[in-house]
Amino acid sequence: MDLPAEELCRLPGVRRQLGRLAADLEAGLTCVWLLPDDMVTTGYAEDLHLTALHQSPERLNLPRPPTDTGGRVTGAAFEAVGSHIDDLPVLDDYDDGFDIGWEPTPSRSRTDVVTTELAPSDLVARLAKELSVAPGEVTETLVRPSARWYPVIGIQAWTEPEPPWRSGERASERGQDIARLIRVLGAAVKEAGLPPDARPRLLVTARVQDLPALLPDELELDLAVTAVHWWWGVIGRLDTATVVSARGDHGGHSSRRGGEALRSRILRAVREEVVSEVCGPNLGLAVSLAGSWDGSDRTLDDCLRACLADGPVPPTATGSAGHGVSGTEHRPGANLRTAWALGTVQSWEGRPRHHPAGWYSDGRTARPDALTVLVSQAQQRVLLPWIEEARRRLAILALPCATRPVIDLVSRYIERPPTDFRTHPRRAFEGIEVGPMLKAHRDGQLSLPANEARLLEVLVTARNVLSHRGVLYDATLNTLCAELARADRRWAQAE
Repeated sequence: MDLPAEELCRLPGVRRQLGRLAADLEAGLTCVWLLPDDMVTTGYAEDLHLTALHQSPERLNLPRPPTDTGGRVTGAAFEAVGSHIDDLPVLDDYDDGFDIGWEPTPSRSRTDVVTTELAPSDLVARLAKELSVAPGEVTETLVRPSARWYPVIGIQAWTEPEPPWRSGERASERGQDIARLIRVLGAAVKEAGLPPDARPRLLVTARVQDLPALLPDELELDLAVTAVHWWWGVIGRLDTATVVSARGDHGGHSSRRGGEALRSRILRAVREEVVSEVCGPNLGLAVSLAGSWDGSDRTLDDCLRACLADGPVPPTATGSAGHGVSGTEHRPGANLRTAWALGTVQSWEGRPRHHPAGWYSDGRTARPDALTVLVSQAQQRVLLPWIEEARRRLAILALPCATRPVIDLVSRYIERPPTDFRTHPRRAFEGIEVGPMLKAHRDGQLSLPANEARLLEVLVTARNVLSHRGVLYDATLNTLCAELARADRRWAQAE
């Protein structure tokens, strides 16, 4: 994704999710933030994690494991760390006989089973080091009622070690240490009865593969101490439009003379809307297409294919992947999560949207139907308001051109006139559609000037194409924009 991390974090949708994370952390909840796989490979995951963490004034970002081999710790190194942890002393067992006025407390043996005690692990050892305590005192230190520091502890789960191999199999599921820390800290917070503003909490940023498979759904059931956030529906139309608009104009539509300025403005708006609609939540593709496509429908297919070929394509990106239950507003359904993690599917304006690479997965050379639909929707969003405004102006201009009483035109050419059309026929006529207006002109009931009749014909053609989910090709689109620009200049001079 050729998008600076700072720009990504400033997008409205991203800021909205960062705000939800900040609110939950401030409320004393441990947050698990799940991101697609490519957010880690592109480096955005770390930037997002640090941005979210730095929203909290009291924070501690857990360092990466000591042995870092591409974000992984080998099984041997993992086991070595665990063996050293087992050799650490239990500080509560030491007593030099010096009385400082504290009440005596019973010593705690390693064999005691306490639900709020953490088992030794590399994760616990690193956290203990940051807290300057022994590994066995981590939980007690964090939930001590007299503590004056209640940090948000940040964990980048993809940097944590893989479980060691035993007898040819993984000794445990990946992310078990993180899951155990979440559970134990949550239980300890409940047991201590800490208020929300005095709770230690975690910010765990992860991919689904970094945690036990059932953990996210398990945590959803414990809303008192945890909150799960998914990168699902975060990027919306406004975000993509913001990214596309920031890339500026693409040659060919830069004239600012009179009607040419309006024509260029409409064409530029159509181009940006098409890029936003076609690319959807795929910001990297939007940046690439916005920087290379000239806005011509004739070149769109080839340009889109080239952008997909140049950029990363999600594995197994097929148009049929992940159909089924879409999930909720803020998380994908269970059947979509594998495809979501791979970047094949994402939520866009409340509905699952498949990556455009899937449109070409069968080797087709013709334009995919999905692309046609999206281009049509983009053109509708930009052009229909212009068509409606021109229709309204033409209806007003047509009144003096009527060759029959206006009430007769309303009765004949308006299918569902308002109930008071007989007392207010002129107002009723202003609601006439472009098709019936053109028919009235051709029937001789209206005598429009040639230039207005030409505009009306173009409006009817464009409206019919867009109403049937068709695409205005280059010639028709350019003609429509040119006629709208000429009419705007003509009407401005008449006022």
